[in-house]
Amino acid sequence: MTRSLTVKKEIRTLGLDLCNPLRVVGAVTRGGDYLDGVLVLPSNPTLETTWIASKIIRTRFFPELRLIMTHDPEKQLDPDLIERLTKLPVITVDSTRKRQSDGIKLYKVGPKQLQVKSSLPPRILQEILSTTSAIGILPEPLRIAHLLSGSRFFAKNTRFQANK
Repeated sequence: MTRSLTVKKEIRTLGLDLCNPLRVVGAVTRGGDYLDGVLVLPSNPTLETTWIASKIIRTRFFPELRLIMTHDPEKQLDPDLIERLTKLPVITVDSTRKRQSDGIKLYKVGPKQLQVKSSLPPRILQEILSTTSAIGILPEPLRIAHLLSGSRFFAKNTRFQANK
């Protein structure tokens, strides 16, 4: 990670949700309050981390992004590779209830506990999770991306271009 990270109230975050096998959906938010944009990538059978990282770099949101959050239950992405290619810190949030493994640690955000893995220091990570959490179990960028990935809007509306 070469960019310095300052946690502000409206930190720009990209939340990537990989729960839907048909598409990868991202939501760009400012803190936990504002939705700035949506990123929709078609998912191919061999989902490649380098391909997703290059798509993130080419979005119009990239210059203002400060971190990336992923919700990847199947562990399809390599967060270390995304971090190295985009030069942005990556926070992996796991919503399944299981034992901590692979460097996943529990973080308490209000009344809820999140299972999180990141290379960031614990104090900064706790501050980011508190800033980006609003309602629900997942932080707001991931919650919005998860809602969009489960919606039928993209399947019905073929003229929708979220990435422009």
